[in-house]
Formats: sequence, structure tokens, C-alpha cells
Amino acid sequence: MTASAAKRIFQPAFGFFRYLKPAVAVAVLVFGLGACSTYEYLSDKISDPIVLKCPNYWVVADAANVVKFRDGPGRDLTDVNYEGKIVGVRLGCVSSIDKKTRAGTMEVDVTVRFNAQRGPANRDRKASFDYFIRVLDPNGNILKGENLSVFINFPGNKTRLQFQSPPLTFEFPITSQWPNTYYRIFAGFKLTRDELDSNRRRARNANP
Repeated sequence: MTASAAKRIFQPAFGFFRYLKPAVAVAVLVFGLGACSTYEYLSDKISDPIVLKCPNYWVVADAANVVKFRDGPGRDLTDVNYEGKIVGVRLGCVSSIDKKTRAGTMEVDVTVRFNAQRGPANRDRKASFDYFIRVLDPNGNILKGENLSVFINFPGNKTRLQFQSPPLTFEFPITSQWPNTYYRIFAGFKLTRDELDSNRRRARNANP
């Protein structure tokens, strides 16, 4: 192909771009800016994300233990069906925070850790525990909460078990008014009045 022929072929194409209408040129520019903004948004979210600490948590002292007796009036050691103790709480937290506004959300997985002991009166090797998780603000107001139950079996000749609950997920809004420290997580057993009074008596006797 001669140089003059090539010039005749490619010249109209260059002419097309040379004579683009202004509206079309603006549309191309806007598309480019939009793509750039999307990239910057995703880059801001993915690179160096803001990672917040999990909220503080507590096990309610008066509700950290429970003793279940077999049916009947007996309350001796031989009447104990099973016992439970909340030994800790594990939190897993994922925050999604906008760098410019410092606002976003935090997802918190709450897992409660237990010890259980089979009592002399236990015949079916089973135990069930009712417990609660509450989220409070700094003034003690309940923001969120769940009442839950967990069921276990004592295998073989085992009389003691360590286990944990399935995780319970909460989502918290995060703002300058409601930072991660605004939320406080509490866990404990759901107790009857007699069980609560018994726990308090044991605590007083342990610390006279």
C-alpha cells in the first residue's frame, strides 16, 4: 500500500474525532470522571480501611452461675441435676467506615463461652441453659437484646464440659455521636428469683 493510499484511508477516521460535536465530547469527559470517582470510592473503601475496636463487654456477676436441681423440694448436693458457668464472651467485629464522614456500621458477632458440670441427680446426661445478651448505651438503656437457649449432652462418663454458643450478630450504626465505645455488651444466665438470690448469698459468703 502506498503512503498516499494509507493517507486516504485513515484521514476520515481522524477527521471524525476532529469534528466531534461538543456534546459528545462532554459526555465522554463525564464518563471518564464518573469512572474515576468510582475508582476513588472503591480505593478509599479497600485500601487502608478504618478498623475500630470491638465494644466493651461484661459477664453480669450475679448471673454468671446457675445450679439446676432435680424436681422436688430437695436442695442438697445430691439433688443437683447440673451446673453452669459463663466463663467469657468472645467478640468478632467488622467495621465499614467512610473515611470522609467517619460514619458507617459495625457488625459484631457475640459468642458466649460456658463450663458445665453434671450433678449426682442427673440421669439423662442432658443439660439446657437459658441465657441473655443485651446491648446497652452509657446510660444503661437497652438498645438491643436476645434471650437464647443452648442444649448439651454429657458424652460417656464425662461430668464436665466446655462449650460455646453459636455466634449472635448485631449491627450498630457508627457516627460521631455513637462511636464504637457507645455500645456495651452484657451476658448472663436467665435466672429465677430463687436462683438469683442463691447466687447473691454465695457471693456474700465468699466475701464476708
